[in-house]
Amino acid sequence: MSIRGDKNIVTVLINGLLKAVEVANSLLNDVSNEEYSAKWDTRYINNLPDAAFAVIEKGYSDGKDGGARHLPHHSKGVKSATENSSVDLSHYRNALARVNQIKSVLGNEGDSALRKRAASHLEKHRAVLKTAKSSFNQIELSIWSDCEKLFVKNVEPLLSDSKPEEDTNG
Repeated sequence: MSIRGDKNIVTVLINGLLKAVEVANSLLNDVSNEEYSAKWDTRYINNLPDAAFAVIEKGYSDGKDGGARHLPHHSKGVKSATENSSVDLSHYRNALARVNQIKSVLGNEGDSALRKRAASHLEKHRAVLKTAKSSFNQIELSIWSDCEKLFVKNVEPLLSDSKPEEDTNG
């Protein structure tokens, strides 16, 4: 029996290969999703530089209470809070989701003021990331889609309430 002569066998083989490629792509996406959504443990977050956070409470440097740094979203190598290349997209998404949950630890400023400063900081990243999305892979595009929804839901209302105080974290 010749494979060339039997169209059914060729069709079955091609369909089998297509299914194998589909399964392989699915497995790669699962692995990549796990990498992108890897959780930062407490030790990792505590060792991040101040520039990795959306907002730091006034008075933090006096007592060094780690809980006074809110919404980490930059990788460990960040040099400045205004860097966009060091933004970890999945943790940026998490920051957008949690911006309304910020509560002052030190009590030196109100929760609302902290939230507005954080919103202002996150908005600055959004403007640059939005223009960079053409270079995102499929997983990053999916995360970015979530980011846009969360920005509209959680950050825009904070920004429209009133002008935030100066963003002292960049």
